[in-house]
Amino acid sequence: MKTDNNPTNIVKFHKKIQLNIGFVIFGIFMLYVIFHVFTYLTKDNINIYEVTNGTLSNNNVYQALAIRQETVVNAEMDGQLLYYSANLDQVGVKSYVYSIDTTGNISSKMSEKTNELSQLSNTDLAKLQNQIGGYIFDYRDNDFNKVYNFKNDIESSLQLFYRNTVSEEMTATIQAAIDAGTFKYFTAPEPGIVVYQLDGYEGLSLDTFSSESFDTGNLNIQNLKANTTASASQPVYKLVTSDRWNLVLNVDDATAEVLAQEDSKYVEIKFVEDGATTWASYEFMEKAGTKYLILSLDDSVARYANSRFVKIELLLNEKSGLKIPNSSIIEKEFYMIPETYLFNGGDNTDSAFMVRDGSKDTLVFPDIYHEENGYLYVNPADLPKGSVLVKQNSVDTYTVGSEVSSLKGVYCVNKGYTTFKQIELLYQNSNYSIIKNNTSYGLALYDHIVLNGSDVEENSIIN
Repeated sequence: MKTDNNPTNIVKFHKKIQLNIGFVIFGIFMLYVIFHVFTYLTKDNINIYEVTNGTLSNNNVYQALAIRQETVVNAEMDGQLLYYSANLDQVGVKSYVYSIDTTGNISSKMSEKTNELSQLSNTDLAKLQNQIGGYIFDYRDNDFNKVYNFKNDIESSLQLFYRNTVSEEMTATIQAAIDAGTFKYFTAPEPGIVVYQLDGYEGLSLDTFSSESFDTGNLNIQNLKANTTASASQPVYKLVTSDRWNLVLNVDDATAEVLAQEDSKYVEIKFVEDGATTWASYEFMEKAGTKYLILSLDDSVARYANSRFVKIELLLNEKSGLKIPNSSIIEKEFYMIPETYLFNGGDNTDSAFMVRDGSKDTLVFPDIYHEENGYLYVNPADLPKGSVLVKQNSVDTYTVGSEVSSLKGVYCVNKGYTTFKQIELLYQNSNYSIIKNNTSYGLALYDHIVLNGSDVEENSIIN
């Protein structure tokens, strides 16, 4: 038998494609993952907040403008200047505050004798101990810069004590100079607190202050205690002549609202500088469209007489309740319906209104979110605008949507979609609010609400 070995007669068969079910399943899974990742990245993310109990207080620290009854005392003659009262000393009309030596002889002799002294009297030592003790009691690590002020105050006190001692020893010499008209002591024109610093705000009152008064750049500080000579009609010290003084501050609306609700019209304040506390009466004053809080005090003026601006904290009570972020709060419009159109009776005890549609009357049962001044607040989703309501046992009618008002609330998502919940604010600061618990159609503890209420609408599905 003859065999044909011609290669052109070979027939090639196509290989059958084998479908791998594992790759198919993996591909479907990857498409599923990619789809959901893309959806997550492109959709608007709705953040949820869980309602909790909490407390809230404002940051009530303010830089207050101090207004006092102050008199600037000027020198009556030229000459060498010597002081006999310490800064912030309480003086009477017979107290020596300063002297002027026209020739400089008495001042020179006093300086020589002062340098020779090495001891203080028991009275002066006791005063110095009290001054040091007061500083130690008020010392705070974060106020280390006050060490230098304390050092200067101690040196000033020592010089003053030595000068008074020398003055007693030089009584005869000083009297001769007084008789000759070359030396003179000057007493305070009226009782008050001696201050050896001017700031340019002397004479400022509740009638004359303005918003520009709060600009610390306008202060013009002069340290009068550094002067060794005096010129006639030039300031030598300032006298605070009354214990009554005022602190003026520009408060935010939330703090003003809290204070306006208080009955006593007194508020406790803390001086941040040393932690001392006191009570002050208060009132509000408006100038050029700005509301100011005016605090009136009758103590502590001597402690802060050197400061035109005093940092204080208003010690307002903390508020407790349900705590929610301010970003959740929205305002929603509601239809106002006179409560006289509410239907009573029948098998259903819920609130009902009779709606007339042509010749047909139908009872509807919308939720009542709020009652105020004889009106019921109804959600527009429950009762469309333009619906005609019929008063029970009357021919009177009322058109829904004629009167509209708004309520504050949040969107609750407990059921997987947004529902409006009314809130009643108790207290609010810049970030959070405390709201009343157990209100009608309100929030409860552990409810879940939309963090940013403006990002959604009512009845939105929340994943």
